[in-house]
Amino acid sequence: MAQREKFATADAIFEGRLRGNQAMLSGLRLSPDEARLLWASPRIQEVSWLDLDDNALGDAGVAELAECELLANVQYLNLNKNGVTDRGLQKLAHSKILTKLKRLHLKDNAITGSGIVALFESQSLEGLATFQVNDGWTCKKQEGWRYNPQG
Repeated sequence: MAQREKFATADAIFEGRLRGNQAMLSGLRLSPDEARLLWASPRIQEVSWLDLDDNALGDAGVAELAECELLANVQYLNLNKNGVTDRGLQKLAHSKILTKLKRLHLKDNAITGSGIVALFESQSLEGLATFQVNDGWTCKKQEGWRYNPQG
């Protein structure tokens, strides 16, 4: 049984959730189809802080996000609890669009390793300085990557 979409337009998704350059879109359970409304909206161009925590993008939604030219200004991206796997991270790592990305949150996703390696080795995400994975692990880029468990 197909999930019924909750939002029919990008404006409905953005309503009350845009604060300057920040899009606070957590907990909406957005599907890839609903997210596609955002990726097509000119309003997303001004967003540099994109909080998508606790949605349902999955790898398909993340792959489309990684290719969305309107997201070129994103510096902070929260993808916690989105059903993302290593496959989705590999798409992010190869994104030619998200070159300004500095911080990435990935907690509570089914990530096992190869996607993290792809982020470490990414040639296009050179500005990525910090990302969080799983339970409190923060990775920081300082003369190479270092793993720092957070308590």
